[in-house]
Amino acid sequence: MSSDTRCVMFVTGSRAEYDILYPVIEAVSQSKSLRPEIVVTGSHLASVYGLTVKDVEADGYPIVAKIDNLLASDSDAARAKSAAIQLQGLVDVVAYRRPDFLVVVGDREEAITVALTGGYLDVPVVHIAGGDTADDFNIDNSVRHAVTKLAHLHMTASAGSAERVLRLGEEPWRVHNVGAPGLDRLVDEPEIDLACVWKMMNVAPVEGPFLIMIQHPLLPEMHDAERQMKATLDAVGACGLPTFVSSPNSDPGNHVMSRLLSDYANRHPTLVAYKNLSRAVFVNLMRHASALVGNSSCGIIEAPLLKLPVVNVGSRQVGREHAGNVEFVDYNATKIETALKKAVFDDQYRAQVAAAKNPYGDGTAGRQICDVLVQETDQRRLVQKRSTF
Repeated sequence: MSSDTRCVMFVTGSRAEYDILYPVIEAVSQSKSLRPEIVVTGSHLASVYGLTVKDVEADGYPIVAKIDNLLASDSDAARAKSAAIQLQGLVDVVAYRRPDFLVVVGDREEAITVALTGGYLDVPVVHIAGGDTADDFNIDNSVRHAVTKLAHLHMTASAGSAERVLRLGEEPWRVHNVGAPGLDRLVDEPEIDLACVWKMMNVAPVEGPFLIMIQHPLLPEMHDAERQMKATLDAVGACGLPTFVSSPNSDPGNHVMSRLLSDYANRHPTLVAYKNLSRAVFVNLMRHASALVGNSSCGIIEAPLLKLPVVNVGSRQVGREHAGNVEFVDYNATKIETALKKAVFDDQYRAQVAAAKNPYGDGTAGRQICDVLVQETDQRRLVQKRSTF
């Protein structure tokens, strides 16, 4: 390892989360005093989720470790055990390489394993998107706040999130409201016309409006995942619009959702299911879509920048800070269909969405985070945490 630059180690467990980290990795790679290293784990290494480690490798940043931790099970116990395997592997990597910073996003297994590793090994943890909150009773919310208490630098996505981190007792100098890095990729990704997008996806060209659907299981409701997925699929089918549907994430309940999605895609020609899309294709698909349906944070954070209407289905994301582009509905096919038709065809509503202000920044978070890391050179000060209660 070079002695004249400090190492910033990024830990990524999924394609969606890697795309959030990417602008920060890119900014660090261009710094004269910092260098990036990447640890790949989680669903990146599972073929059932598209083996997206290949996308990380294609970007060319140094991958220093691959931690294969996911158990081939759809249970809540398997998720906890997978986190334990990840923690053990991550401790070995960090103990050997001794980076100057550990960087992680959000509220999933990677966030808590990174925070624990950094805390015990005295490596400053940089947490992106702390302070966010939702009323869906998912374990992710508790993980997010637990990571805040373990992390050493907080890169919040909104002013409201920054205030919540401060109310948790964190010292003000540690808290930086930089916005959401996910917006950076929307601003920086070159525009591609739809004809090229269809060729890159190897699908027949779509004329007129189309939908994107991203729906994940929710741990407290994992046993209801099939009914929930069916309600949304029935609604998009009833709308009759071409719909591009992402595979669900690796949370418990995803197996039955994936089987149902595959069955629907086989029977409905307007439905196109995919495991993974390149960043260029996905961003440009969003730019041209008429609406996004499901329960992804993408609808809350990134969609407002594109003035994209969102129908958020069920309790996931409920209570989260959002712009005026989101309508929340229950898992009821008729209500979802009604909301989708409003999102696509109601010109007055679409004008309201176009005027909505995004609370998650301006698409410069990656560079701002890098600037903070360049300035923070006192590691001993960073790891000596105090609370301001």
